[in-house]
Amino acid sequence: MGLLLPACRNGKKGFGKITMEIISALKESGLVGLGGAGFPTWQKWQAVKNSPEVKRFVICNLSEGEPGVFKDEYILQNHLPELIAGISLAKETVGAQRAYVFLNDKYRKYLPKIIKAVKDKKIEVFIDTGRYLCGEETTLLQTMEGKLRQPRQKPPYPTETGLYGYPTLINNAETLYRAYLISQGETEMKRFYSISGDVIDHKRVVKEKVGAKIKEVILPRYLDKINFVRISGPSGFFARHEDFEQIVSGTGAVEIYGKNRRIIEGLIDSMVFLKNESCGKCTPCREGSYRITELLNKLITTASLWDRKEILELISVIAKTAGDSSFCPLGLSIARPVNSATENFKQELIGE
Repeated sequence: MGLLLPACRNGKKGFGKITMEIISALKESGLVGLGGAGFPTWQKWQAVKNSPEVKRFVICNLSEGEPGVFKDEYILQNHLPELIAGISLAKETVGAQRAYVFLNDKYRKYLPKIIKAVKDKKIEVFIDTGRYLCGEETTLLQTMEGKLRQPRQKPPYPTETGLYGYPTLINNAETLYRAYLISQGETEMKRFYSISGDVIDHKRVVKEKVGAKIKEVILPRYLDKINFVRISGPSGFFARHEDFEQIVSGTGAVEIYGKNRRIIEGLIDSMVFLKNESCGKCTPCREGSYRITELLNKLITTASLWDRKEILELISVIAKTAGDSSFCPLGLSIARPVNSATENFKQELIGE
């Protein structure tokens, strides 16, 4: 159960009257959710604003539960006033009575700073262990309502039936931060990228254009030292050195694996994480992640080339099943790393 901290309830009204201009500006900018899903931001704002329900909520998702993803923490450290302004802007625009920051417990150290920043803006902080699953909107809602940490059936979507059954706008922290910049006339669409892993001196956050290529977010001096990278955390995809023209999508995370690293290491790392984070609600995700992890370990110890091919084919079938039939989109998290690894590193995995 999370910890809910009350907001201050006296004082100012925030931004005052907000017109449809900000939603039009969001639409024109092309801003999409920067937490991984990539849904057009303006459509969410519009849906909640147009709801016939009088009671509405806004939630800033700061759960950030995947390894290698830390751009939202960077915003907490360096751009908190703009983030709070973005939350207030969203609240005023959609006509919400209250806004919440869903804060991962690992970021509790920033709590005093956040409480000071929200002041009298009717923004409450909900602290929880967060975890990977709270990146899925309905799971986040379940958690805030004190229910099982599992996804809900969609539709209805949170913009229609969200927190406590009322229309709710849920955006990632960076999305709300960018929305505020757009409201202030920012026209150049950029985003933050989390860079970590082997070779580099220390993890860092870089600011680059939206849709930047892998080679554009990694310093040139490191490029020749890399064997492959993992994009967008354990639920993302793997790219070879020769594929660095690809776009960094999803959460904007780039994890670097040096020349001495093997793809099986990265794939097992992804699957162990996803297996441990599965809520267990549906069979394809629960059993699929467990079975793939088991087969990957078997792949390491199997000497026969023929057997290795069969194991890899079975892994691909299980991943496809999980991606096609899991209850919520997080089932795709199993398919993405497996598909990219088996397509781009097949010979290495088989051992030919």
